[in-house]
Amino acid sequence: MLSATNGHVLPPFASILSQRDSTGSALADSEPNLLCPILALPVEITSEIFLHCVLAHLPVEHTLQPTPSSPSDKPPLLLTRICRQWRMIALSMPELWCHVALEFRASRGLRRGYLDSWWVSFLHRWFDRAQNQPLSILISDSTYVEPDEGLVLLLDRHRQRWRDVTINLPFNQFYRFSSSESMPKLQRLALDAFNVPHTPAVVDPITAFQHAPALEHLFLGYSLRPSQFILPWEQLTTLELINSTAEDCLNCLRQTPKLTTCSVEVEDSITGMHSAVPALRRLTALTVRGSVPTFIFSYITLPSLEALDLSGRSLMEDELSGARTLIERSQAQLRRLRIYFIAQILTTPALQLLQALPALAALDLDATEASTLAGLFRRLAADGSFLPQLERLALTHHRVHDENTAAMLCALTDALVRRAARSPEHVQLCAVSLLVGHGETTPEPWMLPLWWELVDRGMALNIRTRHDRWI
Repeated sequence: MLSATNGHVLPPFASILSQRDSTGSALADSEPNLLCPILALPVEITSEIFLHCVLAHLPVEHTLQPTPSSPSDKPPLLLTRICRQWRMIALSMPELWCHVALEFRASRGLRRGYLDSWWVSFLHRWFDRAQNQPLSILISDSTYVEPDEGLVLLLDRHRQRWRDVTINLPFNQFYRFSSSESMPKLQRLALDAFNVPHTPAVVDPITAFQHAPALEHLFLGYSLRPSQFILPWEQLTTLELINSTAEDCLNCLRQTPKLTTCSVEVEDSITGMHSAVPALRRLTALTVRGSVPTFIFSYITLPSLEALDLSGRSLMEDELSGARTLIERSQAQLRRLRIYFIAQILTTPALQLLQALPALAALDLDATEASTLAGLFRRLAADGSFLPQLERLALTHHRVHDENTAAMLCALTDALVRRAARSPEHVQLCAVSLLVGHGETTPEPWMLPLWWELVDRGMALNIRTRHDRWI
């Protein structure tokens, strides 16, 4: 019965399918836009869509990515493979081609290869498509293979169009760049290298990047030292140093009076007497990490400091004291502070640091134990003059088995209730987030209604464990 039925039913369906296919082919030939409505969009709108596609795939800054990918996997190159119309539109838009990133790593699982002549030709075509647009370039080859000789020549040929450039190549390649050509549009420069000579003195500093009148942002990677380069230090407004010595940091700060943002990793202290750095009156944001993060604090004065980030590692008592001394000596009105992994034994020094910050509006604090956070909450509840301008709290509690977690939540609730409204002594606490490491404790039944009432009154609360969110 089934086979007979199939014999009578299938032919009509086959006819219908055949008719549908022939109709679709005819429409595709005569009216392709009916089958793909997006092709009917005006070129101007399609161009805007393309531009947003490219911008959506760009990082905030051209920084080295943990998992590099090929430009062929993303716009704009991907857009040229859809159809002839899209290819023509993409190729007619030079602004789509002003960003390019090529990364090669030797690590297992990441894209293999190196910057050979094929990739140099690829970059040549890419730059040609960008026409006269300013270029944002990321070139990184960490395979310990020398790149093709044409790479530096090609990059040099377009250096007057550089705007944001990240380069990670063998150290000797930097000497091949021109020292006389200017880079009038370069605003940000990020450099790293491998096969760097480990000599205490620099015989021939690199001069290839000294003529950059618009340069404001400099990043030097793990293997590089500032003394290896001649740069327009005096005009920089943003400086990032990785794995630097205290001497390097201080020398850079002496040469950069216009800095507004600075991030350094200090890995080596210095001995002997050293002169203080002239007051950096424009610097508003400082991030310090490394094995001796606060060592440079004795030598600097930052009157305009508003944001301090010390979240690289757990701090010792003398380091917390050094931070407090820096702020007091600078007479800075600090507004934002990040400190991480504060152990229970450091609760008192940490609270003393906070006591010296009457203008603080935002605090990001990691604590090992609940008792440290409980001490903070009790001070907030009992003393209106303690952190009177505090508006935002972001807190993390790390200890998994902590018998003081319940007491911490109780102190938190009291602090929230007391700081929920503005008073003559303090402003209103607007936002609090707390990540609780101890997963076995839950809030007391009376706490949740109070928390929800505070939310209804406008306070942003996010209190949770690593698995559950309570509010």
